[in-house]
Amino acid sequence: MFRPPYGKIKPTQANILLKKGYKIAMLDVVSGDFDQRLSPKKSLEKVLKNTNPGSIVVFHDSVKAYKILQEVLPKALEYWKLKGFEFLPIK
Repeated sequence: MFRPPYGKIKPTQANILLKKGYKIAMLDVVSGDFDQRLSPKKSLEKVLKNTNPGSIVVFHDSVKAYKILQEVLPKALEYWKLKGFEFLPIK
């Protein structure tokens, strides 16, 4: 599985990865958890506003993102659960 950084990939890069047997997972919502100027509240609003069934939402597992991640991710998961979203592995 390969997720292109910033959700961008050139066709030539994608072809190489696909020939090597990788599956490419694109994203459609970025939480912004890495942006120290963004409040957890704004990150949550952004994620909830832009997520639809089938969305792939990116949160970052890093020291820089941790403050926002620890607050936003549990709230987003609870919201989506109440809305009936299912959480499935990417295949």
